[in-house]
Amino acid sequence: MPARGVPPEGERVQKLLSAAGIGSRRDVERWIRERRLKINDEVPALGARLTARDRITLDGRPVRLHAAKTNETRILLFHRSPGEALDMKAATSRAAEHLKLPRSSGRWLAIQPMPPVDGGLEILTDDGTWAHRVSRGSHALTVDFVLRMRGPLKDDLVEEFRAATDCEGESMSIIEATAKYGEGFNHWLNVTARATRSAQVRHWWAARGIIVSRLMRVRFGPVHLSRDLPRGHSRAMTSAERNALNNEIAAALLPHA
Repeated sequence: MPARGVPPEGERVQKLLSAAGIGSRRDVERWIRERRLKINDEVPALGARLTARDRITLDGRPVRLHAAKTNETRILLFHRSPGEALDMKAATSRAAEHLKLPRSSGRWLAIQPMPPVDGGLEILTDDGTWAHRVSRGSHALTVDFVLRMRGPLKDDLVEEFRAATDCEGESMSIIEATAKYGEGFNHWLNVTARATRSAQVRHWWAARGIIVSRLMRVRFGPVHLSRDLPRGHSRAMTSAERNALNNEIAAALLPHA
């Protein structure tokens, strides 16, 4: 159907669909490469401009673009249980309903989501442009993980982990690691890291005979997973949390001399 809410001079298709919450810019680029997204029944070039007269389809189904949003960007903090899939690419109301998320005029986008096997703090938004900006700057943010581990955890291994700069050839940055030794076979490790994926943390310890049986993200930059947010529930990000996160992302995206 014809696109609504599009400037007269047109808009880049990636930017427009991202801002409308249809998908991230990378999603749109992938849909174009896979020939799933079409404008006027033709596969567009990457960066093609969309006008109000154009018709958009994804997998043969019309994509409805609403007029530009005048309400504030919605951002949620979601406490995800380990093993619970966070597949927001489906863009279906059933997926949001399964996760007990509030309704959205577009769809919820996950920012730097954790792998399904892990859990903890997830940040969701219905604004693709904001999601793209935060994702770009997230490499500079510190995050906190809490690990439950099985195996002979020792102080020298914790010290080695603190000094680790790569895992299987991929760079990682561990800022702090504090162990809490249990009386049995299970131990806990609190980790602060930057530009480090949870899968890297798991692989590093697995290579040394320690199994990470649970890994939870409890902080993303200035945003913490509070104790009053139960698993499987979400809440709106506060203005203070939003401002703090936006400030850190702005600083991360500043050009460096």
